[in-house]
Amino acid sequence: MHTWPTRVGAVLQMLDPATGPRLIFDRLWQECLTWKTIGGIWLQVRPGHLTPSGTFQVGEPIPEVEEIAELATAATAPIHTDALPVIARQLRDGNVPIATLLVSHHDAEDAAAFVVDVLSRWCMDRLRLQLEVSELSEENHVLRGSLTPTVRSHEILTVSGMMHSLIASAVRAAASSATVLIQGETGTGKELLARLIQTHSHRAHKPMVSVNAGALSPTLLESELFGHVRGAFTGADHDRKGVFEVANGGTLFLDEVAEIGPEAQVRLLRVLQERCINRVGDHASIPVDVRIIAATHRDLVKEVQAGRFREDLFYRLNVVNLVLPPLRERPEDIPLLVNHFLQQYNRQNYKEVDEIPRQVLEMLCAYPWPGNVRELENCVQKAVVLAPGRVFIEELVPPTIRSYADSVLRDQRGAMPMVVQARKDPQVELQVALERYAEAVAPDIGRFLEQAERILIAWALNRERGIKLRAAKALGINRVTLDRKLVEYDIHVKRGHGIIDLAKGA
Repeated sequence: MHTWPTRVGAVLQMLDPATGPRLIFDRLWQECLTWKTIGGIWLQVRPGHLTPSGTFQVGEPIPEVEEIAELATAATAPIHTDALPVIARQLRDGNVPIATLLVSHHDAEDAAAFVVDVLSRWCMDRLRLQLEVSELSEENHVLRGSLTPTVRSHEILTVSGMMHSLIASAVRAAASSATVLIQGETGTGKELLARLIQTHSHRAHKPMVSVNAGALSPTLLESELFGHVRGAFTGADHDRKGVFEVANGGTLFLDEVAEIGPEAQVRLLRVLQERCINRVGDHASIPVDVRIIAATHRDLVKEVQAGRFREDLFYRLNVVNLVLPPLRERPEDIPLLVNHFLQQYNRQNYKEVDEIPRQVLEMLCAYPWPGNVRELENCVQKAVVLAPGRVFIEELVPPTIRSYADSVLRDQRGAMPMVVQARKDPQVELQVALERYAEAVAPDIGRFLEQAERILIAWALNRERGIKLRAAKALGINRVTLDRKLVEYDIHVKRGHGIIDLAKGA
């Protein structure tokens, strides 16, 4: 209830047309009798008791105040003998009545109607504001739940050639509105790849909402995805938006899509086909504009063949297919990831574990990591937390990893050092090489940069077999610049063979 200043003496209440309270004012706007309807029966609300007074329907003419005997006797101040018309104004949202405002006044009906009109508009503004606050609160809750604790959620750390190729495909797909299906083992970084796609898309400024279909029961999943109306099922005591509505205009990351039940698969297929949804318990269609990025660790082709996943839905989802390789297929990324996780968990735990012995790195590189990047991250986090000093000692490596690595290293003792050396971070190797160069000769930056430039140009031309346009693209320069450098360094190239004489002009 909102109380106006004493000099006005009016009391205002936002009302439900069926069960809410009605307020009737005396002719001087100084006394207010509060009444409530329960099943259509008007009840006078007074401290300690309720008295039935009469029956009225919404839209039915209301008699003069003094014709209601109970109203006259219940007043806390004398009611004057002249008639007091009661003005009723319905509050509507479009064509839907949501509340009723009742006011009595002794002056001309036009003046009272003006006041009622002003107050009713104020009521509608308050009701709309309350609704918007509720919707924004619900949307904020959903979006907060979609956030991940990753330091750089849209970046994928890798030096692997196959990963760079995959990322390039993902960036190209991001520029379109096509549905993307990401497949890969658990822990390979499917959500990171999804966020990279969203970051490079035209929907980057819109929300990205994540839902793990494998973590919810079929009933809860349908409600989470599509929303529900009041009374749709036990416990549904109010209307609720689903993530499709919350993510409208943005991106929905649907993880473990293979776990969706048959009914939800039908609903999801309709969203992809018609771009509209129905809340659970409602037949009204709600248009949505959402890009779907789905992910699964299962083989969906086998799921379709087994009859557990709809074939038509598979084809709708599988417009762009991206397959994340497991960590065991890109071991060159292990040193880079270990270094990244060391820095991350050092910051979080106020530690300084910044040294990892060669034998420990060999163990980590030899292990196949069935849990992929997630398992490696867990291993490094535990080591940082338990490390007694600045060194990642061998005892911090889990026993299962140590025993497996020992058996592998015994068979490959001669080859492993070379393998580990090849798996080092290229930036680290470059730093080491520069430091050795500076120690070996008096560093002349101009001369060094010239030699480095010649070596990189030679590398690109040899890789592209003398095709200058492709070599220039590999170097990140244009063809004109490359031709000028070739003349400057007197490098001779034959198309199809690469460089004829690199030493010339050195």
